[in-house]
Amino acid sequence: MIKITSKDNSAVRRAMRLMTSSRERRKSGLIICEGARLCGDAAESGVSVEELFCTPAALEKYSDYLEGLIEKAQEVYEISDEIARKISDTETTQGVFIVAKAPQVESDLNRLTTTGEYVLLENLQDPANVGAIFRTAEALGLDGIILTEGCASCFSPKALRAGMGAMFRIPIFLSKDAPAEMAAAARRNMRPMAAVPREGASDITGIRFFRGAVMCIGNEGNGLSDALIEACPEKVTIPMNGRAESLNAATAAAILMWEMMRGYTGR
Repeated sequence: MIKITSKDNSAVRRAMRLMTSSRERRKSGLIICEGARLCGDAAESGVSVEELFCTPAALEKYSDYLEGLIEKAQEVYEISDEIARKISDTETTQGVFIVAKAPQVESDLNRLTTTGEYVLLENLQDPANVGAIFRTAEALGLDGIILTEGCASCFSPKALRAGMGAMFRIPIFLSKDAPAEMAAAARRNMRPMAAVPREGASDITGIRFFRGAVMCIGNEGNGLSDALIEACPEKVTIPMNGRAESLNAATAAAILMWEMMRGYTGR
């Protein structure tokens, strides 16, 4: 274990850049995780851990998590509380961080399983929403999540925390042309569905899911693009009996995914 005492250490500076810069994460192919449980989950899920940073207090308090991490990390650094606060993206840090290689993202949507259940997120901007949707999707047993290029990164520190490590355990796909890809999915006998708050859409609670489907969920403010709505043969909506006109994107996604898995008879 190497002891670091300077905030100007090159490893510390890189960790700080990864924590604050999406460009640095894309360029390097690396992610940074904060917190003993999240870091432990990443390592247990097979993520390649390049560096582990931890404070002396964390070594003692989170020994159960750190024992396995220390064995799997290529480099292990002991840092001061001051350096931990410098790296941290949270108000109260646990003093545990890892730098790891980003999990693989599949860009060929023809690899979707035609009997699988998926959710597609178009241009969601809040990483906390993205992370929460990942967490719910994993809990409910969906087969994967599709992100358009305009989505907030699922590997940002905020999304990783909200997802509780789900990004390490559920297949991730990147959509480069969602309308064309959903039209192609329909030709493969899948069911692309556009979630829309409009009259004329089918009530999600009355739909029977009997084969592979892709539930498309749109941007927090603008919803789905017209092109993607047009590409989906089915339009669905969540019945709203109260006075609220809309739901948070993560909440709406949770309801839609629950209904997908509750009524699915294809397994």
